[in-house]
Amino acid sequence: MDDQTIRRAESDLFASAQLDVEELFFDLPRTGLRVRVLAHGEGTPLVLLHGGAMSSAVWSPLLGALAGFRTLAVDLPGHGLSDPVAYRRGEVRDHARLLIDDILDALELDRPQVVGHSLGAMFALWHMASGAERIAGLVALGAPAVALPGTRVRMPLSLLTVRGVGVAVLRSPSPRPAYRQLLARGLGAAEVDAAPDALVDALRLAARRPENAATVASLMHAIDGFRRPRAESVLTSAELASISARAAFMLGSRDPYISVERATESIRRIPGATVHEVPAGHAPWLVVPRRAAELIADHADSAASSSASTANR
Repeated sequence: MDDQTIRRAESDLFASAQLDVEELFFDLPRTGLRVRVLAHGEGTPLVLLHGGAMSSAVWSPLLGALAGFRTLAVDLPGHGLSDPVAYRRGEVRDHARLLIDDILDALELDRPQVVGHSLGAMFALWHMASGAERIAGLVALGAPAVALPGTRVRMPLSLLTVRGVGVAVLRSPSPRPAYRQLLARGLGAAEVDAAPDALVDALRLAARRPENAATVASLMHAIDGFRRPRAESVLTSAELASISARAAFMLGSRDPYISVERATESIRRIPGATVHEVPAGHAPWLVVPRRAAELIADHADSAASSSASTANR
């Protein structure tokens, strides 16, 4: 799948949603990667990190609802039009830490608010638990991949963990109806019902990019076993308790990977973290974009007020 085909699909998506999106590229010194960022709007900077096998185009239903923000949606390595990575077991956490430092430096941001979905939220949580204080606050939309104890690895993700099989699954030609069925198993039926055809096409084409398929397959094998996440991927109780940045979680009542009740047990270990349950699956902003935007705006306002109060003491 060539890059211009992906760009044309994204252009159709953004035009249909009446979004004025700017494409930016950054060379990252720590990781040696070139990554793409899609920028939209004006105002308070907000960094968006998508989930695995997705791209920054997946945020399009949310962007129009985020008034007053300069959204900076990052294509993670081997996703969208960013450079690929060959992930190895035991090295993904260090890579995520360096990657986020690289991205925030490239964007010239000190302590921004971050919105993460699945893989992106897990990368942010890992970074926050490492003791770094580059992230002022996180809103996780959907379960943060396998960062929380009790998360299950289920189909179709299980197939992606098997060497050789993951690349074949991701690269196999899939017409839109077949890809919608695959997405429904990974994200939820309500999410896919709400997703416009233009979004499904943009995601479908990006997933078939050869270097993206290889990256995602190596990533899934590195962080997950066939049935459960690898131990090093899961945050411990002590790590969760060490997170000092403000965190809010919007969890779908039908998230296929972990129940709201089980996730909340772990989230309560993060000081001051909040949980917001919505009738959705693994990508709740696709179902309730305005409610997600309200949570993000409220969280950013609370974080700004807290920072101002601390500075005035």
